[in-house]
Amino acid sequence: MRDRVFLIALTYAWASSACAQGSDGQTVAATLPVDLSPGIGAVLPNDPLVASADSLVRVGRAWRATLLLAPALRTPATASPPVRLVGARAAAAWRGWAEVERILRDAPWLDGELEGEGRELLARAALERDVSAADHARRALAAARTDAQRAVRQVLLARALDRANVRDSAASSYAAAAARIPEAAEWLRLRAAGVIEDAATRSALLAQVAREPARSRVAWTDAQARERMGDFTGAAERYRSVGAEPAALRVEALAARDDAGRLAVGRRIAAYLARGPQPADARLAIEVLDTLQLRLTREEELAVARAAAASNVPARAVRGFQLAAVTAAAPMAASDRIAYAGALARAGRASEAIRLYEAVAAGDGELAGVAAYHRARVMLQTRRDGVGAALRDVVARFPGVESASAAALLLLADLQVDAADLAGAARSLAELTRRYPRSEQAPLARFRAGLLALGSDPRGAAATFDSLATLHPRDEEALPARYWAARALERGGRRADAESRWRALAAEAPLSYYGVLSARRLGRAAWSPPAGPDAPPRIAAVDSAARRIRALQLLGMDVEARFEVEALFERGDRNAAEAATIAHTLIDVGHPARGLRLAVRTLDRGGPISRALLRAAYPVLHADALVENARAMRLDPALVAGLIRQESTWNPEAVSPVGARGLMQLMPSVGASIASGRGYPVWNPVLLFDPDVSMQLGTRHLASSLRGRDDPTRALAAYNAGASRVTRWSRRPGATDPEQFTEWIPFVETRGYVRAVIRNRAVYRGVYGW
Repeated sequence: MRDRVFLIALTYAWASSACAQGSDGQTVAATLPVDLSPGIGAVLPNDPLVASADSLVRVGRAWRATLLLAPALRTPATASPPVRLVGARAAAAWRGWAEVERILRDAPWLDGELEGEGRELLARAALERDVSAADHARRALAAARTDAQRAVRQVLLARALDRANVRDSAASSYAAAAARIPEAAEWLRLRAAGVIEDAATRSALLAQVAREPARSRVAWTDAQARERMGDFTGAAERYRSVGAEPAALRVEALAARDDAGRLAVGRRIAAYLARGPQPADARLAIEVLDTLQLRLTREEELAVARAAAASNVPARAVRGFQLAAVTAAAPMAASDRIAYAGALARAGRASEAIRLYEAVAAGDGELAGVAAYHRARVMLQTRRDGVGAALRDVVARFPGVESASAAALLLLADLQVDAADLAGAARSLAELTRRYPRSEQAPLARFRAGLLALGSDPRGAAATFDSLATLHPRDEEALPARYWAARALERGGRRADAESRWRALAAEAPLSYYGVLSARRLGRAAWSPPAGPDAPPRIAAVDSAARRIRALQLLGMDVEARFEVEALFERGDRNAAEAATIAHTLIDVGHPARGLRLAVRTLDRGGPISRALLRAAYPVLHADALVENARAMRLDPALVAGLIRQESTWNPEAVSPVGARGLMQLMPSVGASIASGRGYPVWNPVLLFDPDVSMQLGTRHLASSLRGRDDPTRALAAYNAGASRVTRWSRRPGATDPEQFTEWIPFVETRGYVRAVIRNRAVYRGVYGW
């Protein structure tokens, strides 16, 4: 009976919401929608301090507002309610939820003043910190004074009830909000369906979700709801229907009630891992398997270990290989022992890895050569003594294993350069290109041989660079070789020939690092963008999608907002004519990395280059903060913008695999150190996600590496790889020339990073007139 009554109530709520949509899904005048576009915060008194801080929050400089209010909020109880509210607004904007609670805790005016916004902020803080938020949300809703406030707080209450597993009330609150917010109605219906226990009721509601991309999430929502209600068999079937095998295995593991059931699931997981799934899916499946705590067969453990090694879960790979090794008398195959050794090395157990590689290398054949080479590489992680001999031994013992011997010669030459044995390095590189001319390493070997010859034999260097471009025209080193052949010609006294080549490069690849350098060698501006408007044309359907995304973000429904973002990205990726508009829109709604990527993909496909598309491919966000912080540190704003583009693609939420955060990708320890020196009144690592903070601390970090030098090459290398490595690289041949220093960087990532930032700086100067 309860489910029938509940279905009637929900059907009535959605009937009200349905009238907000015409047959084509567009909003029509018969609705009672809430306008969420204006600011919906409480009206504040005319206090200069409050007004200044609030204006900073509204233009995206929340941390500056926190600094401005810090003296007044040292003891929150003594501050006025508006000061406390704006201080909490600022802290919420940089995700300082503990600070929000400190500022507002025990405030006596929360339910009677300022339209209940303080209570709303406490509810948001509780949700973010995963504690009970329902009481705060109810009080915030009761204190609302405008339709917009009521709509937003209705969703906040629904989310709090959902989190507390008060499912019927959560569904009713989602339904009430859906009737008032057409931009988010489809997604709110999905949320309501996800907390309804009765399958028929849930199906009826899901059937009303008609518009993409929400429609594509119907099966997922049903699967999640079934899982939540304990229908694990039904959930697994639904997850499999959308290709989510790891999720299906997870719910089957939840359903297993005895040892036999858990073992059956474990064997299905092992079989799935043996099929070589994508790394992210493999990692999820391995996590599920480990919760089961099973003893598998040797072949099953090997399948798990191989998948863990391939998906970069070294500790689990080591455990799997160990278990496989002790469950049978026969040794593992050489390929498995190599994977085992690699996992040991990544897990920080270098000495064990070396011993295992040695055991494999003692045999014959291709894998023995591969093991011998990897042994030398792991030796290099712990010491340099004996590495050269180990590399020579690879070449001597396994001359027919090209992948190992060519790589060994290239690494040997690199070590010889570090040891100032340039003649030895030249011999190693020559041997590599002579014996293995078609190897993967041959183009880079020719390039470095040309660099070595540049000082003593510029004619020979030019010939070497030209041979690279001729023999390997599609290799990534071909473009650098063409530039450096011109530099060698110039050094040999053939300036006219060099300039001819630089003109060709600047014309063919103006947005490349070498096109930028060529223009500089010719004494002219690197590049200027085409004429045309800075902004692309508006598209009604794209504007509609942007309104949905903004509404979802305001409601705290970030997951759903991301689905809308991805659908918009895919639309732009399919339609080059709309790409510039969609890229700018994605940037405007807070997803600059996706907008940038769409613009770059469009440019890479060879379509027409417009000024608007270039501004999306090379965006500038928080321009005031960027210019202010750059100039405070005497840095070129274009250089800082170019670094941010390379570090984070302008995504303030970016987190690197090692934990660097924010626009300028600072490690929390580095950020804390610089912040302490700056006298920050509050420190929390989450501040690194605030663009203003990231720029302030990041520009100081970059300026400390520059140390007054005009050329930023070494500072950029240090920013990426660390100062100690830059000191070592600075001893390489020709390192006083910033361009040669860059080419001799042995880390592929760092060399590419420096080149990209230098290129970015030139493009930013051209696009924005800096």
